[in-house]
Amino acid sequence: MTAPRLSVVLPVLAPTPFLRNMTEFAIKTLRINADDPTFELIVCEAEHDYFAPYGHEGLRETNNVPSWVDKYLNFNPKIGGVKEINAGIDAASCEYILLAGTDIIAPNGWDTELLRLFADRKDCGAATLSAYEPNATIGPTGPLDLVVEGMFSPFTMIRKPWRYDESYERVYQDSDMILRMYEAGLRSYRSCRKHVWHLGSVTNNGASQEHIDAHAKALARDERLFYKRWGRSPLAAFAMMRGGAQVYGREHEALVCNINLHYDPNKEED
Repeated sequence: MTAPRLSVVLPVLAPTPFLRNMTEFAIKTLRINADDPTFELIVCEAEHDYFAPYGHEGLRETNNVPSWVDKYLNFNPKIGGVKEINAGIDAASCEYILLAGTDIIAPNGWDTELLRLFADRKDCGAATLSAYEPNATIGPTGPLDLVVEGMFSPFTMIRKPWRYDESYERVYQDSDMILRMYEAGLRSYRSCRKHVWHLGSVTNNGASQEHIDAHAKALARDERLFYKRWGRSPLAAFAMMRGGAQVYGREHEALVCNINLHYDPNKEED
């Protein structure tokens, strides 16, 4: 049996039956829609152990749909999303690592397409797909034989030894990593040939009010750190993150326009 080509790191926080069933569906979709379903799946579960080998009944196979977990990491008490994901990255056996989410439905051949971006572009540091979301489409409205320079954090493939900066808790670590890649001479590419389906904020909003409140605090803190570190960056990648668009001849507008900050820049961090 040949070794898997890639590892998938899946952070899980699923205190409700809905979130557990959504997670199981996401895992099964990854397996059944992969060209090579033998990829290494690493589950990093916080607070509970529903997806431990001895836990979730029927997880290994239901209706002939494979959904096994190859490596299981449990964090109770939780240590923060960034550290939990990094632990999964460190545990990965493969060079290529997909950072995925429990609210993502992957399309057919997702693994081949992501690996193709790395094969076609020697400066590829991160690879992702286009996405359909409840209120937006990231990329074209339908498949298009085109690759663009861009990112989509909820479904991103990287290569070792890249990992998140643990100065962040759970937000903006992905944007920070992309910009660190650019400073190292790499780029992030997004394929327009395939789309994932992303359910948006259902994971955070579906956990608990305590989790929602904690996420809001982490968002403000991580956002402050991100703009303190990158706020003066001249990179077009940063301008796209900050302003959402950059226009030739008016590139500065993306760097000075008003944006919705989740912290008060006139006050010191609490």
